[in-house]
Amino acid sequence: MKQTDDYKKLVEHWNKVFQLTDEESEEGAQENSESFGEEEMKQMAPSEKLFDAAVSLKDCSNVLDYGCGNGWAGIIAAKSGSGSVTFADPAENAIEAVKLYAKMFGISDRIKTVCIDEKWINTIEERAYDGLICSNVLDVIPPEMAENILKNTSRILKEGSRVIIGMNNYLSPDVAKEKGLEMQGGNMLYIDGILRLVSRTDEEWSEILGKFFKIERLEHFAWPGETKETRRLFYLTRE
Repeated sequence: MKQTDDYKKLVEHWNKVFQLTDEESEEGAQENSESFGEEEMKQMAPSEKLFDAAVSLKDCSNVLDYGCGNGWAGIIAAKSGSGSVTFADPAENAIEAVKLYAKMFGISDRIKTVCIDEKWINTIEERAYDGLICSNVLDVIPPEMAENILKNTSRILKEGSRVIIGMNNYLSPDVAKEKGLEMQGGNMLYIDGILRLVSRTDEEWSEILGKFFKIERLEHFAWPGETKETRRLFYLTRE
């Protein structure tokens, strides 16, 4: 099935992205956690607004960082006060990076790591978490998988849970064409055969997320080097 093939290619891609170099592994193993504080945490976050979003989970007792990548969000949440953080990602190298950074920041005793597949979230018991962050995941995977994740995150979160969901910027078919990019199915961008974006407007994502959560607010932000704040950051609540 194409959905399965897309997912396998994505996992292979991100596994390469998050592979630590030998130098990074050696330096990380030698670092003293006492030297890693707020400034180092801010350097991990791709933007100040994302840093603030992760900090907003500080009062949660059990946070899930779904599709955690190198773990920047969960590490910031844990260092800011979250009781326990579970880091979940299908890329093995991402999980290895999380373990290294957790050691560097002195939070290894307050985290859990799990290398997941697309079915893992279906197995989690109801109301297991009271906080969730999911950044740059839902709009880079097949739509059917994104919908399943949303259904299950709603199921496994307690009432009143805080939810942070980050998205890439919207890419219209016209702009994609101007850049020489081809969108399949009207809104799915593939680069070198790898699904890199399922492009939806703010309104489209708001409608989808609103089926599962209460939307508190939507902020826009930029990554370093970007001149316009076009990326999306949804603050949500599990009612």
